[in-house]
Amino acid sequence: AEPELYQNKGLLLSTTSIIEQDGLSALLGGLGPTVVGYGLEGAMKFGLYESLKPQFALLLFGQSGGSSPAAAYLLASVVAGAVASLMLCPMEKTRIRLVTDPTFANGLLSGLQRLIDEEGILNIFKGMPAMLSKQVPYTFSKQVSFDMFAGLLYGFAANANFAASDVKYEVSIGAAFLASILSCISSHPGDVVLTATYKQGQQQQASSGSDGNVATIATASENGFPQVVANIFNTRGIGGFFTGLSARFVHVGAIITSQLVLYDIVKQLLGLPATGTH
Repeated sequence: AEPELYQNKGLLLSTTSIIEQDGLSALLGGLGPTVVGYGLEGAMKFGLYESLKPQFALLLFGQSGGSSPAAAYLLASVVAGAVASLMLCPMEKTRIRLVTDPTFANGLLSGLQRLIDEEGILNIFKGMPAMLSKQVPYTFSKQVSFDMFAGLLYGFAANANFAASDVKYEVSIGAAFLASILSCISSHPGDVVLTATYKQGQQQQASSGSDGNVATIATASENGFPQVVANIFNTRGIGGFFTGLSARFVHVGAIITSQLVLYDIVKQLLGLPATGTH
């Protein structure tokens, strides 16, 4: 929530500083909204993506299915990411408020209720443009690239005379790892914008001894998505949109890789073809 304090420290030093200043429990701030929000978001995202892929393929290419499914996969992922964002938006706003202001509420239910009481139901969705800027690139770079990388790896395996069934786990892990890298890079600017959009308490930040940049960005968050983006750029430059990317590679990259591998395994257990083989 305060990137200027940790910008040049790296992952390990930043983690140590947070524990020393706020205790180990600070690393678990906003856990409730994270579990519920991303659980619902994941269910919608993966379910809609798989359901919409054949529908868009039929719409775009008719019964032939087309020579390349990439366009259908892309459209399916964008729609799935947008719908999932709608469900995630209130949870993410609650999570960020709990992380940036530990005194705001005791957990998910009390935090969400306070947001509704203070801002109204409609206003808890006012971060949708920022949410879409994170979740839509995240969704299509993760799921479409996973499909594409898996297909390429199966192709390489076939050229080396390996049967698909013999390399399915290696392909799944390799494709998931590559997809995680793209997902982290493509969605990180949106994640920075999303945090700035939801951040509150600019007066407290301005009086906390920081350099003033955080207060400027937080104030801009009330002025809309374009203003938030402009203020991040003006105060931190292009690099500001990638602050904390190394930590994201470790954290989110590990989550995406394990998530996609489990997703592929569950698909096969349900009798569906492995990702990249159809």
